[in-house]
Amino acid sequence: AKLLDIGKSYEGRDILGLILSENVHNSDNKPVLWLDGGIHPREWVSPPTVMFIIDALLGKVENDTTIRSQLEDIMKEFQIHIVPNINPDGYVYTRNVDRMWRKTRKYAGCEKNLKTLWGSCFYKLCYGSDPNRNWDHPEWGKQGVSTNPCSEVYPGGEPFDQTNTKMVSTYLLKLKNNDKRNIVLFVTYHSFSQLFLTPYGYTLDDHPDHAHHKAVGDAVVAAIKQRHGKTYISQRAAELYPVSGASTSWAGNTLGIVDSYGFELRPSAAEWRVGFELPKEQIRETGEENVSAFIALVNGIKYHQDKNST
Repeated sequence: AKLLDIGKSYEGRDILGLILSENVHNSDNKPVLWLDGGIHPREWVSPPTVMFIIDALLGKVENDTTIRSQLEDIMKEFQIHIVPNINPDGYVYTRNVDRMWRKTRKYAGCEKNLKTLWGSCFYKLCYGSDPNRNWDHPEWGKQGVSTNPCSEVYPGGEPFDQTNTKMVSTYLLKLKNNDKRNIVLFVTYHSFSQLFLTPYGYTLDDHPDHAHHKAVGDAVVAAIKQRHGKTYISQRAAELYPVSGASTSWAGNTLGIVDSYGFELRPSAAEWRVGFELPKEQIRETGEENVSAFIALVNGIKYHQDKNST
């Protein structure tokens, strides 16, 4: 493993991850898989799920020989870039101040954009933007957002005006454009509702690769079901609710990644009273079922079809 340093957050915290591969220091010729978590800080099960996948890839937590062999095959073929928490400022705020905080922590403006004659806020100061509405896209700021800076879905003043989204996107653009790397998978982990979300996120129109996405989704939810019996649903992200400026939409549009997906982890939507406060007893099982999902997902990506057709 190699340490991956994305940069500093708005409040100066490190945004760190790992680069994993067999013989990692000589693996820059391999196609890249990207995984991230923690973009919405109140979704506490996301970072440990991503960290569990890291431990599984490093051979630390999975004892089943078939699973270990499948993970070893992935490490041989790919270079995996994994960042468990891309919004550390918000996460610390959920630990210390407001458990249900969803956004970043950068000053955003005045509630309802109203100021007094003297320039102070008429109601109150607002902090943070929704980092999963802040990614640049032709549809940015149009769907699933609010212009009120105090709203949980305020997308920011403009795309990438949040430090963490700017850092992550800059890293991925450098990887693709400067380093000429082939990024073949983008996955982001959220909670909750037990969903596997495929393109598009901003419209119900079918993606040109919709049949491919459906096949991948079917394989992923079957793998999850087989592990601990939990039922996830595969659907287009916009069927949950249409959203402009999501990271998966940016990855598909700007990076050209066909396989750009989101997970909504445990619990199910029916367990909304539990919601973001998943009991700690379920963290490991959530990790295990998503290791199985990760294997099924990687095995199904379009990269394999394209490679075999050539």
